[in-house]
This record gives sequence, structure tokens and C-alpha cells, in this order.
Amino acid sequence: MFLKLTDRDPVLNGSLFLEDEIRFNLLHLICGSPDALRIKNCSNELIFAQTPGFNPWLWVAPGLSEEREDELLRKLAEQVRPHDFPGVSADYRIAETFARYYAESRGFKHEPYMILEAYACPEVKSPSDVGGVIERANSRHTEMIAAYLAAFSKEVFNVSPQPNEVYKAATAAIGTGGLYLWQEGGETVSIARIAHRTARHARINDVYTVPGARKKGYASAIVAALSDYCLRDGLTPMLYADAKNPDSNKVYQSIGFVGAGRIADVRFKQ
Repeated sequence: MFLKLTDRDPVLNGSLFLEDEIRFNLLHLICGSPDALRIKNCSNELIFAQTPGFNPWLWVAPGLSEEREDELLRKLAEQVRPHDFPGVSADYRIAETFARYYAESRGFKHEPYMILEAYACPEVKSPSDVGGVIERANSRHTEMIAAYLAAFSKEVFNVSPQPNEVYKAATAAIGTGGLYLWQEGGETVSIARIAHRTARHARINDVYTVPGARKKGYASAIVAALSDYCLRDGLTPMLYADAKNPDSNKVYQSIGFVGAGRIADVRFKQ
């Protein structure tokens, strides 16, 4: 019933997946990793992919009968039972059903952790009267970016990464050329990154504004600027936001981002 999903597998460009591509955009990145666990079913109705240490992302084609959907998820849970996962990210109903089967087979419990709102921006509405300029980050900004990424991780995920890990992440992010700073009065007040590009979309993440500079439009300004860059390259910008964070959702909506559905993050625990 299940096969290994190959590099550039046609299922990722199939008509069923394209209906949900914005919401499941991260699957393009995961499936492009040689270290990822990548599974699909024979009928191209399901994709399951995981980078080691992170949640697997699970897509099931819309419109299946409840019986077919349940069968796929039950058999998938049996197939991946030997693997350890911190959780699963999927449509809420799909995540709950898979989590129940997988957790029962492993003697685990499962619980909701976060709901992500997926957004896409077909047209940018740039904010007015926001001071400052945009600048691409370079190696001299590494320590500052590492500090900002550590603060972002602590604030959003309540995780304090090790200094060497966050320094490595900052170096890698700067090295891609997609990390940008918003500068005001000689200070970096906000950062954001074009993290990944696919054939049709560009994903923005790591949007962070220093606490003392918030509610001044800097996040709106830098995300709007990056979105303009993406659109000029022929790609629709998209991003994910914590559905429970009204400030970030308001920022994205105000500059033209439109909701494209939600992803549930369900976690496992012993």
C-alpha cells in the first residue's frame, strides 16, 4: 500500500496536492531532504514525510470517504510504528486520527500543541509612514542574529537552544542570502527571512521584532518588502503563523496575506 516517495515525486505536483499546496508547502522542503523519511501510498492520496527530530507532516487528499481516510491512517500508523516522532502536523482531523492510532500502538498519549494558520499574499499592501530601511544580513551580523533567533525560539516555542546550535543556524540563514534586517536609527529593530522557494511559492519565516520596537510597523514593513521581492520573482509569498497570536496574524492580514487553512501540531508523550 505504501511506497518510498522519490526526489521530485510527481505527487507533489499532482492536481490533488496542488489544491492544498499552500497549507502543506513545508512538505516540499521536507521531501527534498535526503535524510527525510518519505512515504506515499500507491494511489497518491497520502504523503507522510519527516526530517529527523521534527514532526512528520501528513497530507491526505481531500474528498475521500471517512472509511477510506480511516483505513489509510490506521495502516500508515502500523507502517511507521517502529519510528519515533515528537508529534505530527496535519489537518486537525487527520492529525487526531493518526495520532490516536500511532499513540495507542506505542503506549503513548497525545495532545494538541499548536494550530498554525497558513497564509499567502497575492498582492502586497505596503504600510506607510514606517521609518527605517531594509538591509540584507551578512557575516558581521551573525552574533546579533543568533541572539534574535534564540529569543524568538524562547518566546514562540518556549525552547532555549544551545549557543553553538543557534550560532550555526544564524550562520546558515545568513549564508542563503535570504535573511534581511529592518534598520531604524542605526539599530536592527526587526528581522525576517525568505526561507525556501518552490516552483510557485516562497516561504517567509523567522519574523522577529525586538520587544522595545514593537507596534511601530517594523514587522509589517520588512515582511511587505520581502513579499514584494518574491512577487517580482514570480513567486507567491506564503508563511505560517500561530493561530493564537493575534498580533502576528493582524500584521500579516494588514499587508495582504489571506488565510489558506490551518495545520494542527499534535504532540506525543509517554
